[in-house]
Amino acid sequence: MANTTFTGPVVALNGFIGGPNVNAGATRPNDTEQGGTVAWSVSNVTTLSISSGPKAGETLLATANQGLMIYVTNLTASNVSGYAFSNGTTWKQLNAPGTDVVGG
Repeated sequence: MANTTFTGPVVALNGFIGGPNVNAGATRPNDTEQGGTVAWSVSNVTTLSISSGPKAGETLLATANQGLMIYVTNLTASNVSGYAFSNGTTWKQLNAPGTDVVGG
């Protein structure tokens, strides 16, 4: 894996979560270390959750995370993995911005 340093106008209010964070620690549970080493999955259109591991039961609400983009394991009804983002109301599929996440 490569590390990238941005010097341009990248602004991430509340951060990007690009999948399981193998470097996550317990010191900042409310920032981009959410989720730890287990990927998020769709519970419903407003809630993502972690179903296994030390962070099992944690949830991430679309209503509290507007603008956040996150990798989920079951973006669609056929459990296709991909990125979702919050519009402040629901989680939307990044590949189809007008479409809510479905989960399988």
